[in-house]
This record gives sequence, C-alpha cells and structure tokens, in this order.
Amino acid sequence: MSIGSNIKRIRRDRGLTQGELADKSNLGLNMISRLERDATDPKLSSLYKLMNSLECTADALLSDEGISSMPTLLKTQFERTMVLPEEDQRVIIKMIDNYSKAIAYDNITKDSGFFSMKPIMGKTKSVVK
Repeated sequence: MSIGSNIKRIRRDRGLTQGELADKSNLGLNMISRLERDATDPKLSSLYKLMNSLECTADALLSDEGISSMPTLLKTQFERTMVLPEEDQRVIIKMIDNYSKAIAYDNITKDSGFFSMKPIMGKTKSVVK
C-alpha cells in the first residue's frame, strides 16, 4: 500500500472526512486530497501532524504490505483494532486466543507430538501375531 492509501484507510477507520482531517491536522483539504491520491509526498512535519491527528504511528502511515515485515504488518493491523468498540475488540481477542489454542493442540497431536499414534503405527501386525 502507498502512503496515500494508508492515510485514506486510517482516516476512514477513524470516521473522518478529508475536510475533518484537514481541520484537525492544519494541513488543508487540497493537501489531504493530494496525499491520498499519491500526487505528492508529505514533508516530515506533515507526517507528524497526520500521526497526531489520526492517532497512529509512523508504521501505520508508512508500511507497505509488499515489503514490510510480518511483525510490522501485524502491528499495523492491531493498531487498527484500537478504534473498534470494546465488544468487537473482545471478539478479536477471543478469535486470536481460539486460533492459538487450535494451533497448539494441532502441534501436540501431530506425528511427533506426545499424543501421537506414530510410535504404534505399523506395529499392529507384530502385536497381533
């Protein structure tokens, strides 16, 4: 994603119009529009104004899915959940918890796990004889 796409996505996540972001950041509507269309690159001072106005990190504004590391992408996505209602945040936490438990269980029960059937597989014939 480009910086313009990130600004637009975060602005929408926050429920702001371009005009509201312009007012909040003191950047001007035309500048916000040009940034979101990637028609210009922001100065460092503009980045700070956007970070403060959108209540986000530089990672959120600058990350590019094509080249960013997985931890950076995860951090950016988790940051997006901070503006969700508490009930939605609880749902996400429960989903992550259940997924983590499922992966842990899957790892335990794989061929090399403690509860694996591998140690007795193939020995049935010798035991039956």
